[in-house]
Amino acid sequence: MKLYIPCCLISILLVCIGRTLQAQNLEKIKKQKPFEVHGSLSLSLQFYDVNGISSRRPPFTWYLTGAPVVKIWGMSLPISLTLSEQQRSFSQPFNQWGASPYFKKIKVHLGYRNVRFSDFSLGGATFLGVGVESTGMIRLGFVYGQFVKPIEEDSSGLDPRYRYLRPSYRRIGMAGKIGVGKPNAFLDLSIFKAYDVIGSIHTPSKRSQVTPMENLAVGIKNHLAFFKQKLVVDLEGGASILTRNTLLYDYEGSEPVLRFLVNLLPVNGSTSLFTAARGNASYRFKGGSMAVQYQRIDPDYQSLGAYYFQNDVEQFTFSPSFAFFKNKLMINGSYGRSHDNLNRKKLATTYRNVGAINISAVLVPRLNINLMYTNFGVGQSRGLVDLFNDSLAISVVNASYGGNISYQLGSRIHRQTFGIMAMYQNTNDQNQFTRQYTGAASFISSANYTYSYVPAKLTSSLSVSYVSVETYGRRSTNIGPALSTSKEWWKGKLRTSFTHNSQLRRTNQLSDGIMANTGMSASIHQKKQSLTLAINYLYNRYNTSADGINYRNFNEYRGTITYGMRF
Repeated sequence: MKLYIPCCLISILLVCIGRTLQAQNLEKIKKQKPFEVHGSLSLSLQFYDVNGISSRRPPFTWYLTGAPVVKIWGMSLPISLTLSEQQRSFSQPFNQWGASPYFKKIKVHLGYRNVRFSDFSLGGATFLGVGVESTGMIRLGFVYGQFVKPIEEDSSGLDPRYRYLRPSYRRIGMAGKIGVGKPNAFLDLSIFKAYDVIGSIHTPSKRSQVTPMENLAVGIKNHLAFFKQKLVVDLEGGASILTRNTLLYDYEGSEPVLRFLVNLLPVNGSTSLFTAARGNASYRFKGGSMAVQYQRIDPDYQSLGAYYFQNDVEQFTFSPSFAFFKNKLMINGSYGRSHDNLNRKKLATTYRNVGAINISAVLVPRLNINLMYTNFGVGQSRGLVDLFNDSLAISVVNASYGGNISYQLGSRIHRQTFGIMAMYQNTNDQNQFTRQYTGAASFISSANYTYSYVPAKLTSSLSVSYVSVETYGRRSTNIGPALSTSKEWWKGKLRTSFTHNSQLRRTNQLSDGIMANTGMSASIHQKKQSLTLAINYLYNRYNTSADGINYRNFNEYRGTITYGMRF
């Protein structure tokens, strides 16, 4: 018994420490305090009442939330706590523990970790195991562990549509990396291998569509910089051989690469070979920069060492940037084009074109001008044989035009800002069969004025907005003013604020009522404690109905009292 208790305590301590020890430097651990506790707690009381419609929330709710953090020799153990009259939740970080301590250029991974060698091989999938990395001139890495835990199939629920537990085989994986260079210039080669242990669970039913898989993925990645970091080149490539069902018979296909690998890997009729490549180059010069990006990823590309891939895509992007008149005029642009259906097996090929330009100018002191334009086009063309349906083909161009102008004046005591903003967006469906259902246009604009009296810490603003949306032959507009003001008192210990905005609605040129929203709040801060009181009133009235549905007028009241403390 004398030996058992200390061992339990030590084990618990190691589990607690390991979960958040992301990359603890063992050289500095002696300088940290042995034990610390800090964090925050907050208690919120919320009141609600409404007339005219059904309540959208309970009349009274309360929440107690906390985020205490325990530190042991500088290693953080975060805990979250949420209590209310509706639920109780407590989460602590000890269910999955892991540590990545390092000493100089050697880093060790223990427990639950996610490591990234390459996006196309080991790309951040979580595993339970061990690993080691060397970050010197010779870049080495190795990990081994369980990537998926075994789960037996369970369909014992009353309603299998919602209570079915999808099974999974135990998946063992390992990865190695070898490279040369430093963070600003390197070349890495990584290999990832994973397989499902067939006997780890009972054979799943056909309904589950779960089969044991095996995967070998290779990734190569480099980063190069030339001419004092002016020219930067990043290249990354990958290949993945994925067997979706290791229970099938031997391979009988005709693909040369897979036939060559038959004697090296368990290749069968469910085995596929995927490739991927990605690269970008950027060059900085006096007065701007240029960047080029390209990627091509095979359809269904998959590595069991990563969670998600954007596949079946070939994409090219060009992004220039220029600066004139000592950076007083900035012009940024980009153009990209992409398409799918790389293996020509889909009924249609989808093309995307994206163009954008942004102009920012400060040609006159205190006067800022920003203009922008974007164009996003999606179209389809014939893919596999002659099954392409023109009447259902997508052909849409979405264009946006916008800009804002702001002018500042005043001094350090009195500050004023005038601003105007406008944005127009148009969705143009070029397919005559679907145009009436998808075409839309919107226009948003506003004018605002802000005044600040710095010595009194007083800020007030006034704005007027206009919003118009036209779709399905129906046009809706909202126009109205907004006012806000805030002030700090007693050297910032008390802060009060008031906001109000109103919107006059019109539908097809007919008045459709008004919406008004008013709120007030006061917040008191005293050292590590705070108390906030806030109330809000929403007034909504309709004059007409839409599509035969009568809108209901209502008044809504909300109130909140919040107390918070830090420790």
